[in-house]
Amino acid sequence: MSSVLSEIRTARRRAYLHRDRRYVAEFCAWAFPQDPTWINLRVGPVPLELRLRYPQLDVDRWARVWAKTADAVVITPSHLVLIEGELRRPIAAIGELVVYRSMVRQTTALADYASLPIRTILLTPIPDPSLEAVLRDLQLEVVIYMPEWVGDYLREVQRL
Repeated sequence: MSSVLSEIRTARRRAYLHRDRRYVAEFCAWAFPQDPTWINLRVGPVPLELRLRYPQLDVDRWARVWAKTADAVVITPSHLVLIEGELRRPIAAIGELVVYRSMVRQTTALADYASLPIRTILLTPIPDPSLEAVLRDLQLEVVIYMPEWVGDYLREVQRL
């Protein structure tokens, strides 16, 4: 019996693929082919308060636990574009976008672009009409992007 359970667990277990990262990177290459782009950019500084309160800790390393990383930041001639991609649960990206938008001007790597207006994009393959009013109120733009492999992935997930 235990060998059957082991086979079932092995069949279910799959190597983790960074699908969201691939999704966002492909979109940026398609939509902004000539513009400077950062993928998975850590945004904002580590709070000074933490450095002062915990001098014995490597707070830069500790701050990685919070994972404040924007899926993508693109610099166009007219905007700093902040992008969060979400293949399955677009609601999960809303809070991240709002927080990252408030921190992006404090990001050292983006200091030269701090004067650009920020365009904030939720990238998803299927729109969620129930979120439209909230997204509008928060001034978050939704971009629908569905390459063929994403459709295949979503159909595969539905079968599980």
